[in-house]
Amino acid sequence: MSEVKEKQFELFFADKENVNMSSYKVDAKTQLPVLYLKNQKNALWEKFSTTYPDGMKRTSFMARLQNGRFKYREDLEGLCLTCNDYGYQPIENLIELVNMNFSDKILRGILIHKLELLRRHLKRDYEKELVMNEDGTTDHVDCINHCLLFAFGECKQQHFSRCQECDTFFTIFEDLRYQLDISHHTKLQEYQEQLKCYLAHQTRKKYLNAQFNSTLVELDNEGAVIIVDYKMRILPKTSRETKSEFFGKRGWTLHTTLVFRKIDEDLDIQAYDHWSSDTKQDAWFTASCFEAVFETINPKPRWIKIISDNGGHYHNSELMAIISHWYCWYNVEIAHASKRYVRVGCDLVDGTNIETALQDLSGTSVAHIEPNRDQLSGQIAVENDTSGNKKQNEKRTKTIPGISKWFEWNWPVTGQFAGYIRARPLPNIGTWTEFSPAQVASFCGASYRPSPTISDPTIPKSSWVMPIPDEKKEKKMSNVKFCITL
Repeated sequence: MSEVKEKQFELFFADKENVNMSSYKVDAKTQLPVLYLKNQKNALWEKFSTTYPDGMKRTSFMARLQNGRFKYREDLEGLCLTCNDYGYQPIENLIELVNMNFSDKILRGILIHKLELLRRHLKRDYEKELVMNEDGTTDHVDCINHCLLFAFGECKQQHFSRCQECDTFFTIFEDLRYQLDISHHTKLQEYQEQLKCYLAHQTRKKYLNAQFNSTLVELDNEGAVIIVDYKMRILPKTSRETKSEFFGKRGWTLHTTLVFRKIDEDLDIQAYDHWSSDTKQDAWFTASCFEAVFETINPKPRWIKIISDNGGHYHNSELMAIISHWYCWYNVEIAHASKRYVRVGCDLVDGTNIETALQDLSGTSVAHIEPNRDQLSGQIAVENDTSGNKKQNEKRTKTIPGISKWFEWNWPVTGQFAGYIRARPLPNIGTWTEFSPAQVASFCGASYRPSPTISDPTIPKSSWVMPIPDEKKEKKMSNVKFCITL
C-alpha cells in the first residue's frame, strides 16, 4: 500500500465528522485513543471513496477498520451532561407521557415513532446539514433551518425554504398540545425548551469542531496548538478496599495539556500529564500547569493557540488576566480560542502509581506538580504591607463584564491593541470587545507568575504522530434533503 493512500486513510479518520475520540480508552496495541465510528462502516466507505476516488480499495479499507483502533456500537460509557439532560431525557419523558395518556395503540405507536425519528434527526442527521468552510467560516444558506449565520444572529439575508424534518421539532409539539389535556401543556413547554437547548448544543458543537481542523491547518514550524483539560479527580483504589474506606477519600487531580506541532508534513503530539494532591481546580492551578509545560517545551514556540472547555477553571477573569502577561514571561504570542486519554488498570494507593498507569501511552510524559499557594498568599501580603491598606478578601473578586458570553479571546502584542484583552462570541462570529490593561487591573488586581514544585517528567516510550488535515481537500457534499419553499 502506497504511503499516499495510507495518509488518506489517516486523514479521513482524523476528521471529527467521522469519528469521536475516546476521552479515556486506549488501544492496547498502538497505545493511542480509541476512535468511535459515527456511522456504519458501509456508509463511511461510501464517503471515503467519494472523497478519495483514487484511494485504497474497499477490502483494504474494511480490513484496517477491523484490525485498528476503531469501535462501532460499543457502549460509550456515558453522555455529556448537556446531551443527557437536554437531548436524551426529554425524549424519554415525552415517550412516557404518550404511553400514559393514549389508549389507542395505533395512535400511540405513530406518536412514539415520530419522537424516535426526531431524536435520530437531532442526534445524527441535523448536524450533517450544517455547512462549514475549510477555513472555519460559514456562509448564508437559503434554508433557514440550516443557516448557521442565522442561528448565531449574524445573517442579514432572506431565507426562502424550510426543512421538513427540522420542522418536525415544532409540529410534533403542536400535535401533542392539541391532543393532550391542558394540564400537560406546562410540561410540554418545558420539554420543548430543553430540546431547544440541545439543538443549540449540537449547532455550536458542529461549528467549533470545524474550528479545530482549520486551526491545525494554520500551523507552521514556529507555532503550536494547545488543548487543555482537567481529566478527572483520581481516587485511591485497591481491589480489596471496603465501602467505608472508599467514602471520604480526597484523591488527586490530573490535568492534561496536548501540544500539537508541525514537523515536516505531519503533526507531532506531545501530552503533558500533571497529577497533584492539590484538588482545588482553579485559575492558579491551571496557570501552574501552563508554567510547567512552557518550562518543559523545547524548542519553545513563537506563538500558540489554546483550545479548552468553558469550565470555570479556564473560563474566568483571573486566568484571562494572567495570560495577558505570558508574552513577558514566556515570550510567546497567544490567541485563546475544545480531551485526552487515560487508562487506569492497576492499584492506585499512592500518587506515583498514576505515573505507572500512564507510562505506556504514546507521546505522553507525566510529572507530579504542586502549586505554590503560599507564594500567592505571600505576594498579596507584601502588596498589602506596601500599600498600607489591607485588601478586602485578600484579592479582587470582580469579573470581566460579559465573560460568560465570549468564547474566543485574543491578547495582541503589537499594533493598536497591544496589551489589551479582546473577546468575541465565537471564532469569526461577532465583533471584538476590547479591555485595556488599566481596566483588567481594576477587575482582577495584580497577576503573579506561578512557581510550582514539579518533578522530572517521564520520557514517552513512543511518539504520537498524525497527518495534518488537508486544506486543499474538496468540500464534502452535504446530504440533500427536501426543503419547502416559503
